[in-house]
Amino acid sequence: MQGETVTKNTTYLTGSYIWQKILSFFYFVLIARFIGVEDLGKYTFALSYVTLFAVFVDIGLTQSLIREAAKRKEKAKEFISSVLGMKLIFSGLVYALVVVLVNLMGYPEVTKNLVYVAGIAMIFDQFTASFWGVFRGFQNLKYEAISIAINQVIIVAVGVVVIYLKLPLIYLMLPFICGSLFSLLFAGISVRKALKIDFSVMLSKEVLKFLFKIGIPFALIAIFSRVYGYIDSIMLSKLIGDKAVGWYSVAMKIPFALQFIPAALAAAIFPAFSRYYLHDKKQLKFTFDRVMKFLVIIVVPISIGVALLARPIILFFYGNEYLPSVLPLQILMLGLIFVFLNFPLGSLLNGCDRQVANTVLVGITMVFNVIINIFIIPRYSFTGAAIAFLISHTFLFFISMVVARKIIPYSKFLLLKTIFQSFISVLVMAAVIYYLMAQLHFTILILVGGVVYITTMFITRGLTQKDIKYFIEVLIKKKHA
Repeated sequence: MQGETVTKNTTYLTGSYIWQKILSFFYFVLIARFIGVEDLGKYTFALSYVTLFAVFVDIGLTQSLIREAAKRKEKAKEFISSVLGMKLIFSGLVYALVVVLVNLMGYPEVTKNLVYVAGIAMIFDQFTASFWGVFRGFQNLKYEAISIAINQVIIVAVGVVVIYLKLPLIYLMLPFICGSLFSLLFAGISVRKALKIDFSVMLSKEVLKFLFKIGIPFALIAIFSRVYGYIDSIMLSKLIGDKAVGWYSVAMKIPFALQFIPAALAAAIFPAFSRYYLHDKKQLKFTFDRVMKFLVIIVVPISIGVALLARPIILFFYGNEYLPSVLPLQILMLGLIFVFLNFPLGSLLNGCDRQVANTVLVGITMVFNVIINIFIIPRYSFTGAAIAFLISHTFLFFISMVVARKIIPYSKFLLLKTIFQSFISVLVMAAVIYYLMAQLHFTILILVGGVVYITTMFITRGLTQKDIKYFIEVLIKKKHA
């Protein structure tokens, strides 16, 4: 795959994710201030709960679709048609399971109603994901990027109306229904018009058997990832209460929003890793090393900077009511370093036919995470959940690096050198921020810190003119990566 295509796809998706995350963040701040900590906990629980179950509708089919559509574009119609047919069945079964379990768990009526409505949006999103899976297989992320941007505008617009009219809490799920319905229709029409794939809803035993065989590791990875990604909020809800979920969700919002950076990059490089593994191992190593260096340079100052400025950030956006979110935010930002680096590692393993190994790694991490949460949440509440997040992602990073070494001889020296140079630079940045914290607003400190970090990176040779020239050539001249 040419670097030009990776660059275009990364640009499209990154641009839309930036737009989405900015709107989503301010919309979340608006909701948090409007409904308060306890109702925010109910709202967040409902979204986390249905997101956890959404993976059982997809069960790895979308990832299989992406990989196989990239390899055999002529079979894309058969693949997408059978996937839609299978998801139609699974969506009904999973929605019924969602309803039954939330009733068995003894939640109040308002929480159950939130779950019922959120579940509808979840089903729409799963069908939409399959349509975008075809586009990703065709290495075209432009239409998905457009959809993401418009979807978030719809969510915010409808949500602002709900807040302005001071409607009951249940109506805050209406924006997701509207946004998800738009995305579903737009994605389906785009597949027909842009890719000229006249899909239908069908069940081909042969096709589904083939996709399921490939998709089982992807499904297990998705299940494990969802469990260790959302089980903390669900456990907090049952073991501590809605307020704990509300405070934790505020702390989690910033690191979660920032994940668009590695997510967009991982989505773009996944097909490239798959092709390079078959045809160009040298290019595979080169691309992986560059991606890891790029992410280290970005994530280290972001993580340390936000951790230092956590208190003024929480006070400015959310107010005194959410001050308990400061400490977990600081812990989560440290964990974000490993979250960033785990994205390309996961793409490398999945793209190089190591789905089973990746499944085992994520499964072990999930069990590890659940065990930590069981022991730590009752004692340390939402701060304990943040600690479990940090430990789990750190653990996944180190075991994934061991397995990745068996695929390519990635440069340990380059990675360690970049990490060392980044941390030296971020220490200088942190010292400047700490010294000026009492005099300047945190927004100014972010700009000052960024300048100090970049300058120090140049001094330590962590970032060079050659690196800048390379990125300019790729982004503007669009040469091969």
